[in-house]
Amino acid sequence: MLMKWIKCQVNEENKRSFSKAQEGWGQLRHCAGFVGQFGGWNRKEPCEAGILSVWKDLHCHQRFMQHQHDEIFAKSDQGSTYTNISVDIFESISNIGTTDITDFVQKGKLLRVAECSVENVKRARFEQVLRDAGNRGMIPGMLSGAFGKRQNGRYLAASLWDNEDSHQRYADKELPALINESGVKDSTQRISVSLIELQPKWAVI
Repeated sequence: MLMKWIKCQVNEENKRSFSKAQEGWGQLRHCAGFVGQFGGWNRKEPCEAGILSVWKDLHCHQRFMQHQHDEIFAKSDQGSTYTNISVDIFESISNIGTTDITDFVQKGKLLRVAECSVENVKRARFEQVLRDAGNRGMIPGMLSGAFGKRQNGRYLAASLWDNEDSHQRYADKELPALINESGVKDSTQRISVSLIELQPKWAVI
């Protein structure tokens, strides 16, 4: 599996136009290898949109970029609605629990995406920590989740939540305990977290 993490900076006056354009990506569901896409606005950065797109593998995504992306993008006229865009591709390491993150998109209210960099000598240990966390499964309120990596030592942890209270309880109480227990904090550098309030009309399943 492949996870494509997209962040767009949007001026306040263009947020409505951007959102309308994002609703126009329904043609993705007809693309070979497409699994699902969803996103919304970052609560920590209200003028930043975050979109997570999931693909079967790199080959399917590359074929989409070569043959279908530009036509869909042009029809949406989305390019005129944002000031900056970043796109990162992560290879899936493991799921949290036994289901794919896209299976619960319609039930999810919040998407938490944590990104970090890990020193080369600590990457094997860090990846084992992620796999162990995935094998333990979901905590109350977490619908699903996934971990991904890039070759440059960057990692992504995405989790889908059914309500804000469950996520806040996890962030305040359970996450610090997990970090201390696993020793992850000693392995990571430059951690950033996006908390995305999902927009149902952006979802493509």
